[in-house]
Amino acid sequence: MSDNTDSVVTGIPSAKVLAVAERVVREFQLAAEKVAAHHSEPAKYPMPAGSTAMEHLMASRFKALPEGTRKKAADRVVADLKNAPGRAKKLDDLAKVDLRSTTTVEAQVKKLPFPAKLRFPADELRKAAPVAEASGAESVEAENAAVAAVPLRQLELRLHQVKCLEETNEFFKDEIGLGGTAIDESGDVEKISTFKVRSFHTDGVQTYTPPRRLVRFSLTEGPVKFPKSYFVTLVLAELDQGGFSDFVSRLYEKVRDAVAAALASAIVGPLPAPIAILIRDFVVTVIKRVFDMLKTIWQDDIFQPFTVETTIRSLTSRWAGRTDSTERVVTFTGHGGRYQLVYDWRMFS
Repeated sequence: MSDNTDSVVTGIPSAKVLAVAERVVREFQLAAEKVAAHHSEPAKYPMPAGSTAMEHLMASRFKALPEGTRKKAADRVVADLKNAPGRAKKLDDLAKVDLRSTTTVEAQVKKLPFPAKLRFPADELRKAAPVAEASGAESVEAENAAVAAVPLRQLELRLHQVKCLEETNEFFKDEIGLGGTAIDESGDVEKISTFKVRSFHTDGVQTYTPPRRLVRFSLTEGPVKFPKSYFVTLVLAELDQGGFSDFVSRLYEKVRDAVAAALASAIVGPLPAPIAILIRDFVVTVIKRVFDMLKTIWQDDIFQPFTVETTIRSLTSRWAGRTDSTERVVTFTGHGGRYQLVYDWRMFS
């Protein structure tokens, strides 16, 4: 019987799919630029009506930045908006989006013809984000193993330790919180509420004994058959950066919708099923690049989230014979500081 697997999600291997992801990132870039430009010249760059547009989501993060950072970001963006040739080169077809309009960036992008050079066959998406499938031999082996192994019907992601390798450039102690977003085998999203880890100085350590459960999944719910994959995006933040975990959860949903719309235009032929599972690596890559973009445009030096995943082969499968995975380490960098987080996965009854 094959072992369970686990890893940190790093990106998309397909150049064709990555090109579409980059176009989605540029859509969020335009929304971020609109927010910054509005801060400098609100009459010239009016925000769209309502509260659900990409611009409003970006504005919720922009408002959390210090005023000095916002002003510098606004000045940079307004200056860049005057460089039409440079923007056409960077934005490609999305340079046609007018940030002076009250029409949302999303609505303007939908009206543009999708570039033919970015279209690809559905099989390319499967290669970019493969969904594990059990072979017939594995199914028989799993049935035989079930005689000797106890089925475990629950899965959890556990936090073992948070260590401050280098405190941030804040004057006082770092007040560090952790939250996130969980995605189950069907693509359903659950928010992990932010909790306070502790106050840190350099070399400070918070160890959880026993490990702290961050999220629990039922391995027996939903229509998806084994193997089943689970993703969790971990969000580390200073607690004075209020609402950062909420921002990431809302960003995930916005990115998911934008990715689904882009794929509907990019894929030649019918969309493969289950689409929610196939696009998860795509969404994670876009989110990572959105944070890179915000750091460039706004100088928003946040802790970039990490997404971790595991694939469970069956109720009787294990990680090298164990009910818990190897402890893994991710290192968050931002605000001039570095934090190390130790986690693992565990199956239980």
